[in-house]
Amino acid sequence: MNCDRICFASAAPLGHSLCEVTEFIRLKKESPIQRRQLAPAKALTGEERRRINPNNGLVKLFERNMDVLVSRFLYPHLSAIWNPYTWLIRRRFALAETTVSPTGWPRELPPLRVLLLSDIHCGIFLKPDTLAHIVHSLMKLAPELVVVSGDIVTGHSREVQPFLHALAPLAGARLGAWFCFGNHDYFGGDPDEIRKSLNAIGITTLMNESIRIAHGSSTFVLGGIDDLILGKPDWPRLMSQFGAPHILLAHNPDHFYEAEARGVHLTLSGHTHGGQIRLPKGPPIIRQSRFCLDEGIYIFHSSLLVVSRGLGSIVLPWRWGADPEAVMIEIVAAQ
Repeated sequence: MNCDRICFASAAPLGHSLCEVTEFIRLKKESPIQRRQLAPAKALTGEERRRINPNNGLVKLFERNMDVLVSRFLYPHLSAIWNPYTWLIRRRFALAETTVSPTGWPRELPPLRVLLLSDIHCGIFLKPDTLAHIVHSLMKLAPELVVVSGDIVTGHSREVQPFLHALAPLAGARLGAWFCFGNHDYFGGDPDEIRKSLNAIGITTLMNESIRIAHGSSTFVLGGIDDLILGKPDWPRLMSQFGAPHILLAHNPDHFYEAEARGVHLTLSGHTHGGQIRLPKGPPIIRQSRFCLDEGIYIFHSSLLVVSRGLGSIVLPWRWGADPEAVMIEIVAAQ
């Protein structure tokens, strides 16, 4: 398999029958997904702070109410005639790649390829067929482990239903597909509906729990912590069976310092969207991390954090300066 040819079909023209659209997509020349290398890990002092804590207070209340207003009442009436995010994601989606060697990673383990997806935000801005093309293309890379670090919906738990067929191929990874809750997964409906729906297609939810996974001649522990803002994180429960996990799924990167203090050496997060809108070579206009953990790889003491920009969009069906992405992480034991 030539891994440099990861492709998905371009958008079909509007105003045609289903058969015509299907034929158009089949015949349309495929466009390769862009690929980029993540920059080396940024060293943290532990003193980085925002003046305003985005995890609570009026800022978070305003964001949640705006999301609900747009996703439930405003954009559904516009999406039939104005849907720019479908155009954007087909042209700007990229696969970010990196190799990491976390402290404490078992030396007996062979290299492990992990596909990190975050902030898919099923719902009004993203179309099921668009997600299906992207998932199909990414799974051609044969990741051994797939992780989805929260915010699989935008405003209500039922939004995942039309996307299940698009998400199902993720469960084909040899070591399975795993999910943890994000703040948007609590916005409306019943989060347990999301868990049951994902479980039905082979994606397992880790909510303050861990699992030991066999890989090669050894094993590693994968854990998932509940959302920092609207969930109920329970660290003692998470670590009760296997201790500190080798890999932790934590939707909000602001879990990182707590994870580091508890001996977790690799945390995989999303939540920030990389800012979603940011000036060229500048910081995000709106920062979702109290500790300025916007995107990319960070290191504090001996612990690593990978923050994905994520796939979807909220409030506005647009990104600028923080294009949508998935992250392919190769984990290798330190020499």
